[in-house]
Amino acid sequence: MENTKNSIEEPTSAEAYVNRGDKFYDQGDYQAALSDYDEAIRLAPEYARAYSNRGAAKGDLGKHFEALSDYDQAIRLDPNDAAVYYNRGNAKVRLGHPEAAIPDYDAAIRLDSNNVEVYTSRGNAKSKLGKYFEAISDYDASIRLNPEYTIAYNNRGFVKSQLGHFEAAILDYDEAIRINPEYAKAYNNRGAAKNELGDLEAAISDYDEAIRLNPEYAKAHANRENAQKELREREKET
Repeated sequence: MENTKNSIEEPTSAEAYVNRGDKFYDQGDYQAALSDYDEAIRLAPEYARAYSNRGAAKGDLGKHFEALSDYDQAIRLDPNDAAVYYNRGNAKVRLGHPEAAIPDYDAAIRLDSNNVEVYTSRGNAKSKLGKYFEAISDYDASIRLNPEYTIAYNNRGFVKSQLGHFEAAILDYDEAIRINPEYAKAYNNRGAAKNELGDLEAAISDYDEAIRLNPEYAKAHANRENAQKELREREKET
């Protein structure tokens, strides 16, 4: 596998710089990718793809605010690229602005109504805003498009739990775990729902599994400790 800059052919045009940048990006060398996208833009200041890809590289480097400017420019140059709206929405969420992200997700869906991830991301943004029923509608859309999309089941379960619909939430977590038995977060969330229903032994069993899958899962450790304490208190009373 190519993993050094010298092993990739030296570019001679803006498109070639973007193509090489994409190779670095795929290898996880975001800084090298960024340098190539910079050079592509220097050579071709109106090259939408270079701005879009540079925004993605900046995002992976944690530079979300800078990424927004690149996405803005990419959209100005090519307003019909659904992926750029999606990425800009994600950047806004990471900057703590889920409400501002929703119009970007709307635009991405308008341009590409079959992208499962966009519906789920929009659902996540709505969930952060407390718009739980709207979020469920988006997770439903994701699941219609891909009935095996684990994240949508888990996130829909979480929203149902926020609404107090714990039995329905457990069904979603069951499905997420069926599809991906290694999904630690779904076990933790299912444990929390069972905890709310008073089934402490079953909750602890789920926390145990979440911790087995991810021994550093702090939230699962805390949830298990609280459930074990509550169970001990309950046993004292009987």
